[in-house]
Amino acid sequence: MKMRNQTPRLSSVHQTDLHRLRRSRLCSCTEARMQRDKATVSEIDPLNELSEFTIPEPLRMDQNQLCQALERAALAGGKTGGAARTLLKLLQPHLLKEETDLLQTLGLLMPLSRGQITPAMRQVLSRTEHLKARMFEIVREHAEIIEAARQLLHAARTEQKLALVTFTEHLMLRAWTDEVVFYPAAILIGEYLKLRFPKRAVA
Repeated sequence: MKMRNQTPRLSSVHQTDLHRLRRSRLCSCTEARMQRDKATVSEIDPLNELSEFTIPEPLRMDQNQLCQALERAALAGGKTGGAARTLLKLLQPHLLKEETDLLQTLGLLMPLSRGQITPAMRQVLSRTEHLKARMFEIVREHAEIIEAARQLLHAARTEQKLALVTFTEHLMLRAWTDEVVFYPAAILIGEYLKLRFPKRAVA
């Protein structure tokens, strides 16, 4: 069986940040991911057997960078810190759901583009159908995240935290990219696989 992707070891500086986040009653993205994986480690998921069913590395790196940058911002004082904590509370659960529903599905893009189709890939249909059913909820979550990001952007500009301004603009662009590129691509994967497995009854 394919082993789950291991979470990279945290630096001592980031470990200190995690302790400070716990004391502030905010759970870090890294900690939340570990809790989720621990809770589901005993579950049988046929998709775990697919070596290609992993988050594409550029998206994994971007996801981790978003989490870590926002966690650091949440520890800041002033209006910036408060706005970052509000955004983190909204963004963290959204990103964790996104890893399962969206980013792992995008891991099939490379093998499918090479014409590599296996019977086990039909298992992804239940996830893409779930994703289609959640699109209204996803758009609503994005609207809330964008509004919180605007508040953080305003605070960062007011307090002249230019690095945080750049990060927040990137975050807002990422949310837009999710809606107009990544989510449609994941759904398209499901629609394509339906054509390749026409007798498959979608759960």
